[in-house]
Amino acid sequence: MSGHRLPALTPEQDKALAMTPADDLLALPMLQAGQVKDPLHACQVSKRCNSLRVMAEAVRWGRRGARVNAISPGIIITPLAKDELTGPRGPGYRRMIDLCPVGRAGTPDEVGTLGALLMGAEGAFITGSDFLMDGGVTASYWFGDLAPE
Repeated sequence: MSGHRLPALTPEQDKALAMTPADDLLALPMLQAGQVKDPLHACQVSKRCNSLRVMAEAVRWGRRGARVNAISPGIIITPLAKDELTGPRGPGYRRMIDLCPVGRAGTPDEVGTLGALLMGAEGAFITGSDFLMDGGVTASYWFGDLAPE
């Protein structure tokens, strides 16, 4: 979900993240020292890059009859999330869960259900998409109780 919290980039930056060969990404001006503010910003840019590359690759892979999509989950109860919830960032994670519209974290089965839809016949018209499934955490970040002040 982190990439969905990054403010809009320029069209040129979007295209560069989407189309630059993987081995050349770190040479992009927007990724140089001083441009990436902190680890959270780095995470957000990398996730946005993933979403943009999925869109670009959907065009290329579509010519071969394949579909390409991404899933951007929020807090999903896994062993890693359990560690995060009990670690130093736990209060922030719990706040996100408490203040999101669904009021809970997600489950691996819920992510799997979306994956099954995307990979099955029912998802045959879906490609080049990034599915944000975070219980509304990002919506609350932009428009609700989690919005930066």
